[in-house]
Amino acid sequence: MSDKRSIFFDEWQACLRAHYKTVIQDNDTVTEPTLRGVLLQTGLSEDELHTLAEEARAGAPPQADDTHSAEEFAANSADDPADGQMALF
Repeated sequence: MSDKRSIFFDEWQACLRAHYKTVIQDNDTVTEPTLRGVLLQTGLSEDELHTLAEEARAGAPPQADDTHSAEEFAANSADDPADGQMALF
């Protein structure tokens, strides 16, 4: 891959790196092994992958807090004068 690289190789690899970070943030265990293999084949080292994963985890948005129960939702909907139906506008 030395002098035979495409002129778009660097951009392609940058996209793969960004995609890998998203895969790590989303905890996509299906895509991660395959993408990891592709990144290794394109010249990244295990250390670079480890660094990307750490960056992804450090910058990952907090997970949604699912503390509202169905009972709470039903109770809030019961107070709605539209008989529990939500307005779509």
